[in-house]
Amino acid sequence: MRASGPFQRAALWVTVIMLLASCSSLPRERPREREPGIESETAKQAQQQFALGKYKKALEIFSVAYDKHHDADLRHGYVKIGEQIRATADAAYRDGDFAEAGSAYVNLFESGITTRDFAQTLSFDDDYLSGRIKACSNALLEMGMIKYREEKIEEAIAVWKKALVFDVDNRNIRNAIDTATVQLQQLKTLK
Repeated sequence: MRASGPFQRAALWVTVIMLLASCSSLPRERPREREPGIESETAKQAQQQFALGKYKKALEIFSVAYDKHHDADLRHGYVKIGEQIRATADAAYRDGDFAEAGSAYVNLFESGITTRDFAQTLSFDDDYLSGRIKACSNALLEMGMIKYREEKIEEAIAVWKKALVFDVDNRNIRNAIDTATVQLQQLKTLK
């Protein structure tokens, strides 16, 4: 039996070496090839849309590029544009431009950026965005009510319609518009 021991070990080593050699010849997954300059071109296009106030389009540009390439530089740019939009929305919110802020928050919320694999690096989440959207909607509802109480019915309706741009399903605002519209029609027929 002892004589077969060294032969068994040698045969085992030959088998291991052959197995390793066969593994090295297996096709390997190639890294995804990127288009040269994709990060800078994507960032340039997204920044142009951002500058025009087209936040949804800016987010879409990064979304498409990131989905195609899953690149760290694209991820960084995607996070950066999301943070820029959030900062712009927060500034509009602080300035009392609730229609602008609400629209920007909705663009972030609906873009799905908070569900991405990098969402933990964002300074906001769905709860934050939902809270801000609701706050903007409530602020516009109240601003419209003030106009309504001042008997500025057309102005009240205009304010409420700004909220409907980003909070389409808000029943309170829809009811307020419906009531004010009926009242406005009644006042016009009296004149």
